[in-house]
Amino acid sequence: MNKKKLVTGMLGLAMSVSLIVSGCSSNGNNKAAKENNAGEAANAGKEAPIEITLANNWNKPKADNNYVQRFLEQKFNVKFKNVTFETATWKEQFNVMLASGEIPDIISVDGTVGDMVQWADQGILASISKEEIKQYMPKYTADVESVDPNAWDPGTYNGKNWGVPKVWGEGATGFVPAFNGHWLKAVGYSEPPKDLTELEDVLTKFTNNDPDGNGKKDTYGLTGRGKDAQAQLFNTVFAAYGVAPYQFKLDADGKVTYGAVTEEARNALKLLNKWYKAGIIDPEFITDGNGEIQTKFISLRTGLIETGMWHHLYDDGYFGLVSKDKGIELVPGVPFTGPDGKKYAMANGALQPPLLFGAQLEKDEAKRIRILQILEYVTSDDEGYLTTAFGEKGNSYNLEGDLAVITEAATGTELMGELGTGFYNPFGGKVNSMMKHHYSPEKLAYKEKLTNVEGLTVLTDLMQSTVMTTKAQYEAILNTLQAQYYIKAISGESNTDKDFDDFRSQWLNSGGQTELDEAQKIYEERSK
Repeated sequence: MNKKKLVTGMLGLAMSVSLIVSGCSSNGNNKAAKENNAGEAANAGKEAPIEITLANNWNKPKADNNYVQRFLEQKFNVKFKNVTFETATWKEQFNVMLASGEIPDIISVDGTVGDMVQWADQGILASISKEEIKQYMPKYTADVESVDPNAWDPGTYNGKNWGVPKVWGEGATGFVPAFNGHWLKAVGYSEPPKDLTELEDVLTKFTNNDPDGNGKKDTYGLTGRGKDAQAQLFNTVFAAYGVAPYQFKLDADGKVTYGAVTEEARNALKLLNKWYKAGIIDPEFITDGNGEIQTKFISLRTGLIETGMWHHLYDDGYFGLVSKDKGIELVPGVPFTGPDGKKYAMANGALQPPLLFGAQLEKDEAKRIRILQILEYVTSDDEGYLTTAFGEKGNSYNLEGDLAVITEAATGTELMGELGTGFYNPFGGKVNSMMKHHYSPEKLAYKEKLTNVEGLTVLTDLMQSTVMTTKAQYEAILNTLQAQYYIKAISGESNTDKDFDDFRSQWLNSGGQTELDEAQKIYEERSK
């Protein structure tokens, strides 16, 4: 393994943000990349293999020298050293490795942007120019920028780029409300409600009109994710007002603000409190999490579920399967039109921390370029992607058109681990152009139907995965303040008039204004 004396002192977290890189690579860069790939192939038999240490905490291969490893090694004249971490304890294991003076060449772990900043300050990471990535990974670069032009932002720190950008395309799509279709028909609706007025009517009838026909008043319109993911709490209602309470956004004057303290959020809280008083929100929403939401929907206690995205809702998707198993007709709706006459949907966002490289690669151009060429192949070439993501054709998967179908031999067995699938492709399942191998044409058409809604605006965090030094200092206390007030405002323990004003002042004075000042500075620098 590569060894390097680590810098143990933490540097100051001064940060500058680069200009947003937009657009795809030029034809000249595409040509250069092809020529370099061709040159490597021609020289493959004449050079000693390049040794690459790859550390990963997911999809651990059963053993070294597996099928996928040998495939890539032969194709690119490299030799992989596999470093595997346990998913739950990867950081502790990684720190032990670093303490011994060893740094992997490719660092494919569940680190945050905060981890990236710390490791960059400690001299653990290699900075790598966007231009070089675009030269050797032109197709992949175009792919990630098509999902989000700001894909480079999470890897930008101290004026440098610290890895290959990663995006999760599904995160760019919004949450979709879905209803119990039998209940809709029972209360007189032939299709899902389209705006907040219709939604209130439906939820009221779900609560009061015995939609399950059991002669008891034992149903509610909906419950909420108050226990384990408050960022998703009643997200479709907040979104209808054009706000996501846990996201930075621009206000009407083009200044950065935070969703929680906006007038839009106040108005959404007023409506939710009205519904809570009317008894159409399950009072247990405070202690409900994702499991309870699912259980209550399939046990006919609630009739709306709002914590699913498109891929959860088709027949064999997550919520589709459990609903079908219980004989429930799951009917997806569309984001609700809000008071301003527009449709909004909240999304988690596509941006993720980048794939990182060990500091030694800054001085090893040959290895760095070879790694980029491998990464371009496993993300942008059908053969490379299918092999690294699904294994051996005819053994672990077969193709039906473009769709990769897992074989019976690989289903419920350890065959995938024996072949080494997933470990050598840090982008598996997250390359937009390769989703054709994961979803059938019918499912992709279903996605288009649910997500490509005319006039829809998808709400994502303006500062998502951005290096903000103030967050580490203030985020925990601010989130606690927000969670406590929001629960009280919905349940009526606090009001949405003076109490909201007091909450906003407390939020700003507890570090919120400092966060906003930094976010505004970052936004202005990006906009130059």
